[in-house]
Amino acid sequence: MSWNDDNVLRLKELWDQGLPTAQIGKLLGFTKNAVVGKAHRIGLERRPSPIRRTAVKPDRKKARSPVMPKLNFEKQESETNQINTGKFQPSVKNIFISSSKRGCEWPMGHPDESDFHFCGKERFDDKPYCLDHCAIAYVIPEKEEAKPLPVNRSVKYK
Repeated sequence: MSWNDDNVLRLKELWDQGLPTAQIGKLLGFTKNAVVGKAHRIGLERRPSPIRRTAVKPDRKKARSPVMPKLNFEKQESETNQINTGKFQPSVKNIFISSSKRGCEWPMGHPDESDFHFCGKERFDDKPYCLDHCAIAYVIPEKEEAKPLPVNRSVKYK
């Protein structure tokens, strides 16, 4: 279909009504890009981009700087004097103040369960796990030997 005077007149009317270019294209039998191109060529008023752009560009240096969370491990006076309201509050363990010699960090159970804990056995070398759990965590993949592809002998070549 080509652009004739009737299509151009209808395009101008629909454009002024503020219909989306894709909808105008469907009504006229053209693609969205054809509508946009024709509107540009005949000088119709430009529309704002549907992609919202921010007026101020974000500072790239601030975006790259790490955000250090505030860690409040020590209980304050007001927290210790609060009345138990019956709401569940998990106990917070300070892993930074604990002894320098930590045990195996293999999780035992589910973190949501009350009996969740870590293995705690002596670590193996500089690994975070004991010898038993290192055997599970660090598995060396076996190399597969190059096997010849099976040959289909039922195919006959002339």
